[in-house]
Amino acid sequence: MENEYQVLSHLQDNEKTSQRAIAEQTGLSLGAVNILIKKMVRKGLIKVEQLNSRTMRYILTPQGMQEKAHLTYSYIRQSYHQILKINQAIDHLIADYREQLDGNPIIVYGPEDEMREIISQHLHDLGCKYEVQTDLLPLNNNDVKTANSLIITWREEEEEALPSNPNAVNIMQLL
Repeated sequence: MENEYQVLSHLQDNEKTSQRAIAEQTGLSLGAVNILIKKMVRKGLIKVEQLNSRTMRYILTPQGMQEKAHLTYSYIRQSYHQILKINQAIDHLIADYREQLDGNPIIVYGPEDEMREIISQHLHDLGCKYEVQTDLLPLNNNDVKTANSLIITWREEEEEALPSNPNAVNIMQLL
């Protein structure tokens, strides 16, 4: 579904393109792009016109535009539900650690990405005291604040790099 969306989006913006360019832009293999295009032609989502012996033009049909809109809507719904699940997991986590925090900030540890933004925004909305950390050094210095703080991460790489802290939680494992 996501791959079809990527190809349809690329074709909507670039009628005169090649399968190789689609593959490079979407990160899909050339073979996968070829299979997807054939599938979408059979489904009536795109039309292919041969301009010359080497150049093809890919045209989104009205059905293709409708399918792209449907895929966009499905993606937004899935993303929204995932954000709700993350927020609920944070709510439960804070409830479990509330007494233990004792005024210490929650530490959000990980790279600057969408997950960090979602977690930080929800903590802000809840009125929680929190800090964002991208560097492991402050977390490894064994100060009292860090030892008593809840550390929220979302990627295995950061979870594995953290000191063995019983208050470090990978939020993705709670979903």
